[in-house]
Amino acid sequence: MENRVRPTRAGLFAIELLIAVCVFVFCAAVCGGLFVRAEVTSRDSVVLNRAVNEARSAAECFKAAGGDLDATARLLGGDVENGVLVIKTDEGLILNMTSHEEEGFTAGELTVYYDDERLIRWDVASLEETP
Repeated sequence: MENRVRPTRAGLFAIELLIAVCVFVFCAAVCGGLFVRAEVTSRDSVVLNRAVNEARSAAECFKAAGGDLDATARLLGGDVENGVLVIKTDEGLILNMTSHEEEGFTAGELTVYYDDERLIRWDVASLEETP
């Protein structure tokens, strides 16, 4: 007579439990990746919001100064180097602004960098007031 080994219920239960654990580990890994990605996106969003606020402030100061980079530098606490206004913030943002005269107004270009990556580039104009 042949002696056959019959699968026991305990062995089937162990295989089923192992498969369930593997599925749970896979789902946990996917959820963990999503949480990490959400954290990175949140940090990037915070940096971009700060950059937009700093750029708005710099643009308004440029307009208030009548397009003068030296006056804008005094308002914002920056330095003018070779015709470029450079402002470094505590958050690690670097704002560069240049200006040039056009007919009837002074135009400027504002660029905001973070970790050597350009975040924002705005064109700003300061219209001259007519008497």
